[in-house]
Amino acid sequence: MIRDRLQLDDRTIVIAGAGGGGIGTAVCSAAVELGANVIGIDIDTEGLSVAKAASTDGAGRFHGVQANVCEQADVDRAFADAIEIFGAIDGMVHVVGGQRPEHWHSIDGFPATNLDEVFHLNVRSALLTSQAAAKEMIAAGRPGSIVHISSIASFFAAPYSLAYGVAKAALNSMTRTMAVEWGSQGVRVNGIAAGTIRTPNSRGGDGGNTERDAVLPLKRRGTPEELASAVMFMLSDLSAFVTGQTLAVDGGSMVRPSYLGPDEVPVFMEDGELRRRLAE
Repeated sequence: MIRDRLQLDDRTIVIAGAGGGGIGTAVCSAAVELGANVIGIDIDTEGLSVAKAASTDGAGRFHGVQANVCEQADVDRAFADAIEIFGAIDGMVHVVGGQRPEHWHSIDGFPATNLDEVFHLNVRSALLTSQAAAKEMIAAGRPGSIVHISSIASFFAAPYSLAYGVAKAALNSMTRTMAVEWGSQGVRVNGIAAGTIRTPNSRGGDGGNTERDAVLPLKRRGTPEELASAVMFMLSDLSAFVTGQTLAVDGGSMVRPSYLGPDEVPVFMEDGELRRRLAE
């Protein structure tokens, strides 16, 4: 049954970047609700407390581990904890990524150090956690699913955000390569390309939708819970024949042509009567 293939009962899912009340926390909560035992990894202990508090409604259990997933030793320790506590690993979601305000910069004079730092956070960390997860799955002879949180910035130009766009494009490429190399051993690897998601760390806070949101086909920003739903699909047996893909969860922003005005009528259309009729 469809319901059975969605459930994650008794599976162990490692979530890197679990804290803070945003996407990672929503993924933790959703996985526990579906019955998974979750190892939530975060660099911040307070963030882990938030994730634990949010992950109580379900048959699964949550255990937090403070670690920096950009460092090999920390990743090894976190995954060893997962094995010791729950005995195996069946899935891994890598949420860690992003960029700091100082990384926003025009290409003119773009600091090479920005590229190094953003790659370190977005690509190196995902490589380390994915290697650790696949190693345990393959050694145990257990099929599993790895999900990388990417961004729609990886698919088109990212003005003033060169390092981030390039890093997420690299993550998409790594997702495909891992899917090919590990597929024969039962490990699926997919990505979720997030659009604009309203999180505690996003600019503008948690208020209502704005005029800027009107350019999205769904006329609003997404929520962490909506992104987490797509992750659950990728973790579950509902996606058993899906690997090497990066699914855009973006409210339709990637398919909306740039030449449409706020009324969804092409800006180059000069026939006033036709414009009025189409906009009705």
